[in-house]
Amino acid sequence: MAETTQLELVTPARIMAQKSVQMVVAPGVEGLFGVLPRHAPLLADLTRGIVEVHEDGKVTDRFMIDGGLADVSGESVTILAERAIDLGSADAAALKEKAANVNEAEAAFLNAVIEAL
Repeated sequence: MAETTQLELVTPARIMAQKSVQMVVAPGVEGLFGVLPRHAPLLADLTRGIVEVHEDGKVTDRFMIDGGLADVSGESVTILAERAIDLGSADAAALKEKAANVNEAEAAFLNAVIEAL
């Protein structure tokens, strides 16, 4: 069995993901970075982008986040995001409708999600 690291992706509203994974790729302000088991401790600012969750050698989950912070240790990675949407279950039509009825910052995030779909 492959080594794993514990992923927790959290927004102010809820826990988006909480599971053991082989690797996480996150959008840092200085570029994408990957987190594997036994990673060196790290605190990183995150920008708007896609967090990819890797299991069994392939991407199993994708989340669009709107900035935040990643706290990495040898055993875990915790991502605290301003906003996040699971791209695997997102509905573009519903997001377009919602984007028309929210503030500018939220609409910009939702439009980025729609482009990522």
